Amino acid sequence: MEKDMKEQIAGQNRNEEKKELLLSYKMYRQKAWRMEEQLKEIRMHKLFPGRILSELPAGTERKDLSDYIVQCEGFIQEIIQARMQAVCRITEVQRSIEAMQDETEKTVLTMKYLRDNKWEEIADKLHIGIRHIHRIHNSALNHFEMKEERCH
Repeated sequence: MEKDMKEQIAGQNRNEEKKELLLSYKMYRQKAWRMEEQLKEIRMHKLFPGRILSELPAGTERKDLSDYIVQCEGFIQEIIQARMQAVCRITEVQRSIEAMQDETEKTVLTMKYLRDNKWEEIADKLHIGIRHIHRIHNSALNHFEMKEERCH
């Protein structure tokens, strides 16, 4: 009896970890978008460095332009790396869902975690009762495999 209880608790803990991974999709998607916006902004400033120099205090030497460009390049590389990391995480979650066998389970996880639908919306779109959606979701979490992170 005690062994069953421990296994049940361990299973619940694993499912909570899986939910966290699935929920991270939204965070990494937002991060990728934010990095892309920062990249656009820096590239725009890099195209028009005179605007930046005009904002510097009077008496600033013009060698600051080359320093500015070097800083921009370094920052651009950091943003590109962060964006690549975010896209890699997004792809991992998508692939993990697609690797599942049951199409209904994949659909429920996709709608809930990748499309950010509410439970009621999922039930309406699939023409299934909300209690049944929750059962499918629980089954999907049990079948969902968390892959080892390959992103560097």
